[in-house]
Amino acid sequence: MSSTSTPASSYRVFRIQRIGMPRNHHAIFVETAPVSGQGRDFHVTGSIQQGMVYEEKHSDRPEDNPLFVSKAEIGWIANTSWHQHVSEICRSIPPPAKQFDGPRRLLPSHQSLRRCMEWVDEAVEALREAGVLVDSEP
Repeated sequence: MSSTSTPASSYRVFRIQRIGMPRNHHAIFVETAPVSGQGRDFHVTGSIQQGMVYEEKHSDRPEDNPLFVSKAEIGWIANTSWHQHVSEICRSIPPPAKQFDGPRRLLPSHQSLRRCMEWVDEAVEALREAGVLVDSEP
């Protein structure tokens, strides 16, 4: 019997939260290995003091990370060229820029700060609008 398995036709997608300061860190997690719970994180890293950068990386089961807070299913993506589509769309969402110079706010006071949580909201919306992220298993 072969030790390789047939890839799933679709993957579950989650919004992950990990402990962060001053707010929890948010990321999109695509579970590509349901048995082990491993997958891929799509997120921005950095701070609003310095500006953030886009990052995607392999991730072990989120619940095994000591900083894990929560994992909420947000939909499904088809296996067909999934990584290229998700990566392309996520890269098109600008990471949050530098929003402070020391204690001085660089944005107008009426404009909300944009952090990783807001970036994830925008990326999820873009993935849904493109038809890549759907509510039920394709």
